[in-house]
Amino acid sequence: MSAFLRHFIFFFAAVSLTATVEAQDSALRATLERAYNQWRAAVIAKDARAWAGAVTMYRQVLTRNLIVSQRQAFPQAVFAVAVEPPDITGLRLLEVQAVGDTAHLLYFGKINMGGDPAEIPDNVLMLKFFMEKSGWKYDSSKLMKLIDQPELRAQLQKGGVPDFLDYPEFTPPGTAPAVPPLCDPPQHMAGCTLQTFGYKTKMTLNGFDYPVMTDQADKLLVIGGLKNGLNDLTLTVKPTDIPAGEERLLQVDIFVSSGKAGQPGVRVFHHESKDPKLSGTIKLPIVIDDEVVVKGR
Repeated sequence: MSAFLRHFIFFFAAVSLTATVEAQDSALRATLERAYNQWRAAVIAKDARAWAGAVTMYRQVLTRNLIVSQRQAFPQAVFAVAVEPPDITGLRLLEVQAVGDTAHLLYFGKINMGGDPAEIPDNVLMLKFFMEKSGWKYDSSKLMKLIDQPELRAQLQKGGVPDFLDYPEFTPPGTAPAVPPLCDPPQHMAGCTLQTFGYKTKMTLNGFDYPVMTDQADKLLVIGGLKNGLNDLTLTVKPTDIPAGEERLLQVDIFVSSGKAGQPGVRVFHHESKDPKLSGTIKLPIVIDDEVVVKGR
C-alpha cells in the first residue's frame, strides 16, 4: 500500500469519525433540549402531573422533602416561585456532553428569568440531566454570572471557546445521586448552622444526608424537622490542611422554629470542637421534648 493511499484512508477515517461524533452530539442535544422544554412548559403551565413526568425522581423527591419540611403544600408550592425558567432559544451552545447516566448542556447568552431583556447581561447557563428508565430527564440548572470576569465574557461574546470546559466541575459526574427517602411532616420545624473550618464534614440527621462541606459555614433546613424523643445526628469528619496559626472549628447549632413571625428560633442543640486530631465518625444523639423546645439549650 502506497504512502498516499495510507494517508488517504487515515484522513477518510478521521473525517468519518468526526462526522459520527457531531451527529451523536446533535442527537443528544435535541433529546436534552426536548427534555428541558417539557419541564419548562410544565412549570409555566403549573401542571403538577406534567412536572412530575418531566423532572428526575431525585429532584422531585428532594423538592418535595424541602417543601414538606417547611409545612407547605406539595406540589402546589413548586409553582409559587416568581422566577420563570429561561428560554434557551437564541442562546449559544458551548457544549453538550454525556458521561454515564449524567449529561449537561452549557449555554452562553442573555439568560432571561423574567427581567427586562435590555438589562440582562451575558452569562453562562448549565442544564443538568440524568438518565432514567424512561430516558433522559431534566434535573437542575446552574447560572454562572460573569460580572467579575469581563475578559472571559468578552472572549465568549467574540465566539471564543472557553478553557473552563476542561475543568472537572464542567464535566458530568457520570453517576446520578441516590434518590433520598421521603420525609414525614415535621413535628418541629428546624434549621441547622454548620461551621467546619479545618475539617471536611459530612452530616447525617435522622437518616438524611446533607452536602459535604469543607472550610465553610452554611445554614441548612433540617429535612423532616426534629421529632420528640431521640434524633440521630452523625458527623463524619476529616481534618484538612490549614495555614500556620489558624484555628480549627467544627460547630453545629440546631434551632427549632418558634412558629411565630418575627421571633427567632429556639436553639435546642450545640456542639463544637477545635481538636486538630478530630477524625472519623461522631454520633451525637439529640433528645427533644416540649420542655427543651420551649426553653432551649
